[in-house]
Amino acid sequence: MQLTVYFVDAIMEPTAEKYVEQFLEVGGTPFNVMEMLRLGYEGLAAMTNAVNKDMGSAFSSDVSTAITDAVSRKIIERFDPEKADAEFSQTNQLPDHIVEMLSHQTWRKTIYMLSERYPDSTMLSAALQHIANQGHQAEMTSLSSASLQTHVFYSLLVECLEKVSPADEENLHEKIKELVSMSCQREQTYLVAQYLLHSVRQNMGSKAVGVWRLQEELESHMLDKYKRPQLAINIKLLLDGLVVGGGDRIADAVASIVQGAYAAPGDVASLYNEYYGAVSGGGSGPPIRILQNECVLAPMIDQAFGGLWGKASQDQRSDLLNKYIWLIAYATVGTDRPMTSTAKDELHKLITEMKELRSELPVHPLQTQIYQVIPKVLHWINTPILARIILLWIRDVTTYDSFTYYNTYFTSTEVPTLLLLLEEIAYRHPLLKPLVFAAYRDSFESRVPDFLPEKQIKLQKMVINRMAVLAQLDYALPILNYFSAKRNDIDESVMVYFLHRLLVQFEAPYPDQFCKPVLELITHTIDSVKAGKDKEVICIRDFLASINDDLARSLLSNLPDPTTSTPISIE
Repeated sequence: MQLTVYFVDAIMEPTAEKYVEQFLEVGGTPFNVMEMLRLGYEGLAAMTNAVNKDMGSAFSSDVSTAITDAVSRKIIERFDPEKADAEFSQTNQLPDHIVEMLSHQTWRKTIYMLSERYPDSTMLSAALQHIANQGHQAEMTSLSSASLQTHVFYSLLVECLEKVSPADEENLHEKIKELVSMSCQREQTYLVAQYLLHSVRQNMGSKAVGVWRLQEELESHMLDKYKRPQLAINIKLLLDGLVVGGGDRIADAVASIVQGAYAAPGDVASLYNEYYGAVSGGGSGPPIRILQNECVLAPMIDQAFGGLWGKASQDQRSDLLNKYIWLIAYATVGTDRPMTSTAKDELHKLITEMKELRSELPVHPLQTQIYQVIPKVLHWINTPILARIILLWIRDVTTYDSFTYYNTYFTSTEVPTLLLLLEEIAYRHPLLKPLVFAAYRDSFESRVPDFLPEKQIKLQKMVINRMAVLAQLDYALPILNYFSAKRNDIDESVMVYFLHRLLVQFEAPYPDQFCKPVLELITHTIDSVKAGKDKEVICIRDFLASINDDLARSLLSNLPDPTTSTPISIE
């Protein structure tokens, strides 16, 4: 007991009064208590406050943040998880002074850093639970340690789902991002989140379109983060009651397709026999979501239509082709309910159109042949899956034989018809915008053999004009990110042209995720911006003037103002 009250600044401890009382109860004298507290007192807290005050006076600013950061670093350096857990186990409650600290964001961040370093600490786990209970879940979604604590993770998951539920299109992406970040910390949390959403979707039935979207967002992020499509598809199969390697032909076929990113004829035949057999027998068939998964559907589309119009001949067994087309069509119009006669008619119509499209779109055509087929193409692209196949046709035609199409038909005064078709597809089917942009990138990055550099740049600028329209269709950030990544490979005059065409589409205020890459591009091309056309300089100056940022102001001061330039007098 004597040791308890005889250490540095013991009198400042929240438990000092309790230990003094215990000391007196076991026969200690008040004089001895006072003497030990006096000898142990060094006044570190008072000295800290004095240093804080003196530094603030010396530097004429608030230095409390610097001192707080220093204390935080010292806490992290000297924290003993075993000692903290031993103290916590006595009451299973956080000490009052820690509860008070957790009301401040600075100390919550300290707890987050400690929890990442000591994920097995029960005291830190309790601290995370307390933070979550106080409504600070948004701060914790990126913590891997939070996902290790089951009770903490479930409360975070429920909180994220409650935020997503009432969200509208304007803030839905941000709310989904929070959910995805927290759910995809590791494979276990991903499985739990998908299982919960799967159960909700089953209970909601046909009203579960929004839940389906959440599941797709989680799956997409998991694929991007871990590059393991097999993991995502195995979990999806498991939730649908199918086990890979358990003798289930659907599960084995799907796993094979996903693993190899290739729809082999044997796997397609297995899927066709299972799905077609169930549908023709009047049943509901296996889960349709398996076929609709992009990792399964894309290889089938690519095998049936990919590269088709860049070949000299179309040599594929008709019986096998029919299986590919039927599965693609069924994935498009099918549901998990038995097909009605109307649904079967719709399926048959789509299959017929897919076969017509495949046979009637010309292989590396003349311009006159393209004009002839345009009326049918405009009709076909009303259907999303047909529009997706037409995208493949456009990419085949434009890229065939080192972009012979542009070598033959490109002029700087007329937009190529195929590029206009891409624009129409993006307008009609927003979900196909990534594929449209991929087709634009093909043309932008092309190196047409017989083109002089000047003509190549004109082609790039024409493609940029089409990309600008795509940006106006709410696809600006992916385009901007592409140019940011390619800035060292693109002619600076072309980059300035891109900045002008992009910025004229929008007006202030600009979101931060838009401003940052634009400022980086302007910095990279500042000399070419200075030498640009007046309209380009004015547009970029207007953008910089609308940004409250030191870098923007610095760039603006380096640019000439064409509107105030003095004309040269000629005598």
